[in-house]
Amino acid sequence: YPGVRVLAIYGGQSYTRQISRLKKGVDIVVGTPGRLLDLLRKEVLDLSNVSSVVLDEADEMLSMGFIEDIEAILDQTPDTRQTALFSATLPPRIRHLAERYMHNPQSFTIARKQLMLDTIEQRFYLINEADKLAALTRLFEVEPITSVLIFARTRLGTGELANELTGRG
Repeated sequence: YPGVRVLAIYGGQSYTRQISRLKKGVDIVVGTPGRLLDLLRKEVLDLSNVSSVVLDEADEMLSMGFIEDIEAILDQTPDTRQTALFSATLPPRIRHLAERYMHNPQSFTIARKQLMLDTIEQRFYLINEADKLAALTRLFEVEPITSVLIFARTRLGTGELANELTGRG
């Protein structure tokens, strides 16, 4: 919607910029658990009026050890908030989190056959890190690829790969 003020909060970004934007007011905060907790501790992030919380990739946050951070963040939000939790799997810790922080949760499961469309082809190539750029470039040269989604491990690596591929046309 026009006029909605969104702020991304994550490590590696300037605290000063994030704090300044928070003080001006935002409608939506998208953030990583660690940085959200830092800003809560600094008392510059106030979650007392939050009406909705979305936990995306909850199982990944669990596997990365963020579950206690998520609980600490949720404890700062009103009990009346709406909570949506997205998770590829529902291990016991995630189920416990849902039971503790959600009111009458509804569960939706996507059947396996719906996860992959017939128009999407997925491939996996095992290559050495040093050969990644050459392999991707070669694939783009020999395959009729019209669109692609490439996952990279870090933001820095993502930027470098995008720049290299752009440079190669």
